[in-house]
Amino acid sequence: MGRDGADDIDEGVAKAFGIFALTETSLPEAAKMGGVTRWELEDAIEDAGLSEVFGIEQDGDVSETIDDLLDS
Repeated sequence: MGRDGADDIDEGVAKAFGIFALTETSLPEAAKMGGVTRWELEDAIEDAGLSEVFGIEQDGDVSETIDDLLDS
């Protein structure tokens, strides 16, 4: 294991997390840019305890998710 568990970090999730946190990119777009799913990114945000900071609803809105998928 590397310094502070750095080997355990998924680079795609880390990239997507950074894009989402530091830009105006939407969560689905940031996930796509990082090469991960939106759910992997949401899980990482929740695991970091930042879902409230970023306004991530833990239950999610199913109709909104379906609309997002249809728009893709």
